[in-house]
Amino acid sequence: MGYKMGDLKNNSLYDRINKLLVSYEWSDCTFFVCDKKFKAHKLILGISSPVFEAMFYGPLSSNNDVIITDIEPDIFQQMLNYIYTDKVDITTIEEAFELLYVSRKYLLDPLSEVCIKYVQLNVNIDNVITVLNYPDYMQDKQLLSSSIQLFCKHASYLLREHKKNISSFCLQKILTSNDMNISEKELINFTFEWTTNYCEVNNIPTDFQSRREIVNKHGLFKSLRFLVLSENAVDEIISSAHNLLLPQESANIKQFLNEPVILSSSNFETINTLTIPRNPLKLQWYLCHRSPVRSATPAIIDTNHNYIHCKLKVNKSIFFNYLNIPTRMTPVLDYCRNIPKEYYENISISLISESDNTVITHFKYTDKVDYDSNIDIEFKEPCFIKKDSWYKICFHWQIDDCLNSFAYGIQCRDTAYTNNRIYLEFEDIFSCSDNYGSFVRGLKFCS
Repeated sequence: MGYKMGDLKNNSLYDRINKLLVSYEWSDCTFFVCDKKFKAHKLILGISSPVFEAMFYGPLSSNNDVIITDIEPDIFQQMLNYIYTDKVDITTIEEAFELLYVSRKYLLDPLSEVCIKYVQLNVNIDNVITVLNYPDYMQDKQLLSSSIQLFCKHASYLLREHKKNISSFCLQKILTSNDMNISEKELINFTFEWTTNYCEVNNIPTDFQSRREIVNKHGLFKSLRFLVLSENAVDEIISSAHNLLLPQESANIKQFLNEPVILSSSNFETINTLTIPRNPLKLQWYLCHRSPVRSATPAIIDTNHNYIHCKLKVNKSIFFNYLNIPTRMTPVLDYCRNIPKEYYENISISLISESDNTVITHFKYTDKVDYDSNIDIEFKEPCFIKKDSWYKICFHWQIDDCLNSFAYGIQCRDTAYTNNRIYLEFEDIFSCSDNYGSFVRGLKFCS
């Protein structure tokens, strides 16, 4: 149904133009995008894009319908929405890149900036591989640099857990980095193993020669730093089922490691001659402190009630490596005896995925601590928490029947925490059903 001029006179310019898009009033051009029909206005498109200007007002312009085969209808609609309203609603990284392709095709520079800004703000551990898998012509220099750095910070995890999702474009970019949190031996082993996955996906034989051709074709061999390895590491690579080194290459590498002055670069026509190892990257850790809300009944630990659980869920995948919990309350008798206010804490801590009861990590904390204080517990290595999944942090005490019970002073704390676009949810569960406090005071995470 069309709009009369009287319906439009009190609205803003954007409202009036938007109604033209919705109503098709006075439309004078038609697009067929994957068989879906769109009507638009030459003047509005022409003043927005030099490509549309040439299409409708240039010397080769025509009144024929425009057929488009390389854009999805919903993305084309998003582009029209932006042209007519100066607004766009992007919801995923994939949608941002599809819209970026359209904006570059039609030279809509402001829309390109919107798409790149969206990706920059939303790239994280969960989608950084998706971002880096896009070819160079779809990349922005600053976005590419920040995405590579994010990947390299978590390279050990990403290469191990997502090897089948990594494209040759992505791997090429990663191997050029001088800074990465993974050993060169692991990186070489991964690259060699990756060629098998690449062959299977592309229906290529997985024999030695085919895989060698792949690493050479994509320039991967020249990006691996064999000369920073130890001799034992070279032996491990050679003995691996995925090894792609030729016998002479292996011999040259080992000879160089023993006598680096004698050999020249002519011995390494296919191999990188760099002898400088990659630098580790420092991770940025954030402290999640659960703000106290109100006091709670002390948590009494005895033979019948000897565990406390804290459930955790996060909107984006993170690593965390640190917990802050309370110590025991000073026993009443100790105030009379005036003895040292210390005791040996002995507690088992487990991190468990609730979806399948997989134990992510388990360790015992034993140390001499003060009563009525806090304990900072740092893990031996960071634990990975997948987005939108519940995990249980389990605290368990082994209580002998002959021992008295003991109490922990706790408070009810915030069940949600937001920082750096990370949203954490908490839920506290005690073995004693009448307690509603929070045992975990805080944790440290990086994303």
